[in-house]
Amino acid sequence: MRGAGIGRALAAALALATAALPAGPAAACGTAETACAVSGPFGAGEYRLALPEGAEGASAAPLPVVMVLHGYGGQAAVAIRSPTLAGEWLAAGYAVIAPQGAPRSQGDPGGAWNARGEPGARDDVAFLRAALADAASRAPIDAAGALLGGFSGGGMMTWRVACEAPDAFRAYLPVAGLLWRPLPETCAGPAPMLHLHGWSDPVVPLEGRSVAGGRITQGDLFAGLGLMRAANGCAKDDPDGYRLDPRFWLREWTGCAGAPLAFALHAGGHETPPGWAALARDWLERLPE
Repeated sequence: MRGAGIGRALAAALALATAALPAGPAAACGTAETACAVSGPFGAGEYRLALPEGAEGASAAPLPVVMVLHGYGGQAAVAIRSPTLAGEWLAAGYAVIAPQGAPRSQGDPGGAWNARGEPGARDDVAFLRAALADAASRAPIDAAGALLGGFSGGGMMTWRVACEAPDAFRAYLPVAGLLWRPLPETCAGPAPMLHLHGWSDPVVPLEGRSVAGGRITQGDLFAGLGLMRAANGCAKDDPDGYRLDPRFWLREWTGCAGAPLAFALHAGGHETPPGWAALARDWLERLPE
């Protein structure tokens, strides 16, 4: 994909991030039921962790892992139990990390992501890095190969990380979430991405819409894909591959110098549809090493 050098850089970064963390599993957290707390220059945050059935105490190779981000106002405790956002990955043998977005107000049980990179708000790019590093200190996961996915507001945050810090995760899987306007002029570098969206999504339509009384506006997905094609070094604007099945319609850019890109549609609305994880895994298996 981007070579062994990227893997070594990821491993080194994770080693530095975990150096100050307690070694070994912590009985007080690290499950779907009990949140783990992390803190750093970004502030503080929590995440939930779930391992596939039979993984506890196993001495096999590190588990593949996906980090999933809830939508606006959501909760990690709910996301980690979602049949589609987390359950399908667990059933396939993946560990799942579900971080908690920052509270929107004091006492708010839900949370939101700093997907627009607002000054003064929590640096969620740094928080997600720290959550991954902390989880790697507690569970046998392949942190260097971690995936990042998210739904709605979580998908928006996934886009931000992919564009701003593409080497933070192996690949990016946003669902029903876009960049915000004004879009950045460029993205920092290549990032393998599969974006999934509902054809009839009224909450985050493909073209984006204004929210919060018109104060902020979601970006246009096709403009975002154009940014990612440029960052990924794709030779052409038009796809070089198409796939159809009863649930998903996939367009792919595989002839890219830096990383592949794919965009899939489903017939539904604002949702993470059943089969999302299987679609993503099939695409991931075809990524170049």
